[in-house]
Amino acid sequence: MINKKVARRYSTALYQVASETKATARIKKDLAYLKKLIESSRDLKLFLATPIIIPDKKVKILELLVSKKVSKLMMKFLIMLTEKNRERFLYDICQDYNDLLNETNGIAEANIRTTIKLNDKEKKQLSDKLKAYTGKNIDASYTLDPSLKGGFVAQIDDTIIDASIARQLDLLYLQLKEGRFNEI
Repeated sequence: MINKKVARRYSTALYQVASETKATARIKKDLAYLKKLIESSRDLKLFLATPIIIPDKKVKILELLVSKKVSKLMMKFLIMLTEKNRERFLYDICQDYNDLLNETNGIAEANIRTTIKLNDKEKKQLSDKLKAYTGKNIDASYTLDPSLKGGFVAQIDDTIIDASIARQLDLLYLQLKEGRFNEI
C-alpha cells in the first residue's frame, strides 16, 4: 500500500533531523539497506504490515534484526514509527527519502538501457545530454538490453526518452506509410 502523504511527512521529518546532525548520507545508506531487506523478505513485509503484533514486540524484533546494521538515529526512527503504528509505511518512506534527497540536491535518477556496455567517456556524454534536457544532475544506472538493436532508452521519473534504433525505424516507417517523404 503506497501512501505518499504519510511517507512524505515522515521522510521530511527524518531528512530534517538528518540534516541537522549531518547524517543525510548515513540515513540514505540505512534506508537503502532496509528497502533491500524488505524487498528480499516476504516475511518481513508481512511482519511490518500486520496490526496483530503489539508495538513492543515489533520493536524488540526490529532491534534484533537491524540494530547492528543501522545507525542509532535510524533505530530511534524505526522505534518511533512502530510506536505510532506506521511501520507498514517503512518501504514507502525509504523510497520517498531518496526522492526527497534527490529533489533537494537537484538530482534526477535515470535508468538507462543500452545494447552495448558504455565506457566512462560515453556515460559522461550521455549524462551531460540528459542533464541539459532535465536541468538536473543525473544519477544513472545502466543495464544491457540487446533487444534495442542500437541506441538507448532512458527513463527519468515518468519520462521515457527512446533513442533506440528500433524506435527510429518505427518513426521512419510511419513517415513513409503516411507519405511524408519531405521529412525524411
